Amino acid sequence: MRSCQTISTKQLCLFLLVITLYLIASVAWFCLAIPPLTENGSDAHLVGAFAGTALWIVAGYSIVIYVVRRN
Repeated sequence: MRSCQTISTKQLCLFLLVITLYLIASVAWFCLAIPPLTENGSDAHLVGAFAGTALWIVAGYSIVIYVVRRN
């Protein structure tokens, strides 16, 4: 028989806060930071754009792993 796990209000609030901050950071990164970095075209700016996008991907996977392991 499956056991029902209940989620506390604190856990739900923390999860929603993290997801909201992740979405805000995603929109800010892709709409505000990436276009100026890629328009310049210098190597340093392109490396910065790549590094920031890689960090964004790692953060996304970390959130998914955190949610899966908690349940």
